Formats: sequence, C-alpha cells, structure tokens
Amino acid sequence: MPLYGGFYEESAKITMEALSLVKTEIEKVKNEKKAMVDKRYHDVIEEEFRDVFREIGDVERFIEEKATLGMYSIDAKSHEILMDRMRSALEVYLRDTIEAKAKSGLTGFDVKIQQIRQVATLEGLKDRKTDLYDEYFEAPVPSSEGKKVELFFSYSHEDKILAGKMATLLRDKEVDVFLAHDDIEITETWRKEIFKHLKSSNFLLALLTPNFEKSTWANQETGYMHGRGEKVIPLIVAKTDIKKFGFLEALQGLPVNKEKLTDCVDAILKVILG
Repeated sequence: MPLYGGFYEESAKITMEALSLVKTEIEKVKNEKKAMVDKRYHDVIEEEFRDVFREIGDVERFIEEKATLGMYSIDAKSHEILMDRMRSALEVYLRDTIEAKAKSGLTGFDVKIQQIRQVATLEGLKDRKTDLYDEYFEAPVPSSEGKKVELFFSYSHEDKILAGKMATLLRDKEVDVFLAHDDIEITETWRKEIFKHLKSSNFLLALLTPNFEKSTWANQETGYMHGRGEKVIPLIVAKTDIKKFGFLEALQGLPVNKEKLTDCVDAILKVILG
C-alpha cells in the first residue's frame, strides 16, 4: 500500500476542530427535521444521518490513530476519501470563521483563518473536494421568483469593517452573503473560492468608495458579474463619484449612510426580492 506523510500536531488539532464543527451543524439539521415530524418517524431520520456521522467518526479515528504518528500506509482510494472529508470539513470551518469575523468586525479572527487556510493547502488536501457537507447548511433565502438568492459582496480590503457590518445585517435577514476575501495577497485556493461564488451568485454588491476604485480585484469581480448579465448593485458611500467607475455609472446606485445602514439593507432587499 502507498506510504503517506502524517500531520503535525497543530494541523491535526485544526482538522479535529473542523470535524467537530461539522458534526455540531449536522446535528442541528437532524434535530430540526425531527422537530418537523411525529416521534414515530424519528428513527427514520436517525437512520438517514447515521452514515454521515459514522464517516466523520472514521476520519477522527484516523487522525488520532495514524495521521499524527509520522508516516502511515493506506490504500490510495481510502486515502482520497479521507482527504475529501477532511478538506470539506476545513472549508466549512473556514467559512464559519470568516463569517464570525464579518459579524464581529474583529481582526482577532485573522490568525485562526490563516491557520485553517494553511492546513487546507497542505499536500494531499489542497486539491480535494470541498463541498461534501454543504447540503447540511442553511439554504439561501428564495427570491420572489422562487430562485435561491446569493449575494457576492465586492469591496476594498480598506473598507472591510463597513462591508462586514452590512453583510451581518443582510444575514440577519436570512440572505446568503459571500463576503469576498479581504487580504491583499490572495492565494490560489482563495481565488478558486472567489470564482466559485462569482459563478453561483446572482447579485453583486459593489461598495463604492475611493478605495474600491484602486482595488484591482474588486473591479474584476464587478466586471465579471456584469459580463454574465447578473444584477450589479452599486452602493455609494458618502460623496463617492460613481462616474469614476466605468459602466457602473449607468446603473441605479443606492446611497450608504454609515449611521443608517439598516435603511440601505432594506433598499437592497427590495431590489433583490422585487
């Protein structure tokens, strides 16, 4: 059987945290489904979720018994499956931590975010599946046409606190918001994540400030969505001149008053749901 290299203690710790989070979130989904039906059907729901919990348990035992002990041997197919589950759990953990940072506006989450990214890009993990557990997480709010709504929030990293506050208000309204990565240096893995959400989102919020004008990434994100024919909503902060933003000048922008962010969020909701 092939021989593989193990994980350092810190990498194993981060991965175990990710698996624990996934189990907690899936447990919530299971309990919500049980609450929807009579108790006589609870065993059916338990059976439905049994396999995924067993699979996660297999990964946890693998990490505890083999992955932290240096080199280990395992057949290639089983190794791929284990790496898929680990990488998918890490992606869930990454999204959850980024969301926590966005809600709080605190930079203290940056260290944890970086740690998770470092583990996710280890050899053997970086090219594995990332979406095995996505079905167990809350779906985006439906639009008036019954379609799922996902907002891609494009902004300069200089405006990350304002963007985070607005994203939190939108999520409080049960809207699925992807807050684009706020680091200046964007890794290959994160570029793939950005592109994935650019393809899946049907609205883009462009937080227009003088900082946005200087951001190459923000301008490319906006141009890509406009080229796809999806709705781009300019959010005009203070006295920012929208004429400096090319084709965005022709779009109907929404004013952003930092003291009255709820008014802007309500206006966004009217656009995406109306």
